[in-house]
Amino acid sequence: MVLFVASAVLLALFSWDRVLGPSPHFHFLDLAHSFLQGRLDTDTLNRHRGQRPRPDDPRGLQAAVDRHLSGGNGKAIGWNDWATIHVITLTDGTVVKGVFPWSDQQGDAKKRFRTLDGNEMVIDRSVDIKKGCGSPTRLCDEKKNFVSFPPFPAIAMMPLYLVFGYDTNDVLFTVINAALNAMLLFLLLELLTIRGLSGRSRRENLLLSLLFTFGTVNFFSAIRGEVWFTALIMGVTLNVLYLMMAVEARHPLLAGLMLALGMATRTPIAFAFPFFALEMFRDGERMRWPGWGPVLKKGALFALPVLAVGFALMAYNYARFDSPFEFGHKFLANGTRASIRDHGLFSFWFLKNNLAAAITNPPVLDGFRPFIHITRHGLSLFWCTPVLLFLLWPARWSAFARNVAVTALIVAIPSLFYQNTGWAQFGYRFAIDYLPYLFVLLAVCARPFNNRLFVAALVASFVMGVLGAVTFDRMPMFYYD
Repeated sequence: MVLFVASAVLLALFSWDRVLGPSPHFHFLDLAHSFLQGRLDTDTLNRHRGQRPRPDDPRGLQAAVDRHLSGGNGKAIGWNDWATIHVITLTDGTVVKGVFPWSDQQGDAKKRFRTLDGNEMVIDRSVDIKKGCGSPTRLCDEKKNFVSFPPFPAIAMMPLYLVFGYDTNDVLFTVINAALNAMLLFLLLELLTIRGLSGRSRRENLLLSLLFTFGTVNFFSAIRGEVWFTALIMGVTLNVLYLMMAVEARHPLLAGLMLALGMATRTPIAFAFPFFALEMFRDGERMRWPGWGPVLKKGALFALPVLAVGFALMAYNYARFDSPFEFGHKFLANGTRASIRDHGLFSFWFLKNNLAAAITNPPVLDGFRPFIHITRHGLSLFWCTPVLLFLLWPARWSAFARNVAVTALIVAIPSLFYQNTGWAQFGYRFAIDYLPYLFVLLAVCARPFNNRLFVAALVASFVMGVLGAVTFDRMPMFYYD
């Protein structure tokens, strides 16, 4: 409890003015509102900045809209990261759903329409779309807007939304969640010590928990709130709980539930399922077939919540986008994002930049104040947390460590082919999806903490964590595009 309280206080102090109120990015609250209204879409994007609140508005809605649509300089900006599709009735009565991916271009390209199932057609708005929807001259072209992020954080925020509405302080929510993660990671590491899988002392486990909280990309993410970072921090919670339940495959039903809720928070967490399977077959330092009975019983208990939540997510996706595997990111910015339009959400095309963001991106030291500059693609993991370099030469290797390492690698792979490096960020934030596994490896691979090189890397990790927490999105002079 002391660790939780101390972490919460320190995170709140570094969050500073942010923790005093909601962030500008209220997607999960908007989704909670939609769910409570029995809807999957949202009308929020029909609002505009400075609009007079309506008598039937939920608490804080217009203030949230004004925050979101106002840049740091007070100037108006657009909607950020909502998914939008068109539902069009053609003159022959045919209804099509999709986007105009080239509507940001000039000429005939603007007329090219891509349906939800990937087919393309040409729609001339002045000729091909039926009129008379709502008024005699109005085109039958309805825009439907959605929150594209996986829905569990919105469900978790529902009780707060019922009390505070859109005034819910998602920054404070995220800070408290991150402090809880510090305590949960400590308990996980203590569990590994008790089970004989780690030789770390309580003091060393405490140090690792503090390092995770304040010496990694977790730090700058935890103090922000905002939809992207809130999901990452909630993902840590569910990842750590999954690890606790899956060690030695001791609690299959709870492990499956934590994994299921994790994938309903951050999709890459779904790829952590091999850890439970590997642990089910691990017998000390060897792999052993435990017999059909234990395998079927534990496997069924583990799979039950995973399949239930998985089918619910697929139904949710199909109801919105006519596809069980489409969360909606393809339709961000009205489907006009060039990288997604040209290469899809996942492609080898993105591997080079993602590998750089994850592994190599360095700070730039130059002669211009403040003499250190960081690309908005972020610093790599090893620059943000030099301690992670010690994973490259472990002092001890075990079957359990192998299971953890294999799982971390599998979870890392989807993000390496994703259309976004995480921009804009201080460090490679997508690593948070597998960072708990790397810290388990730091614990079980037995590299001594008391040698000078490790201490230097430890201090550097904390310094970099503070640098990210203090400067990111506060001091633009440190960053360049």
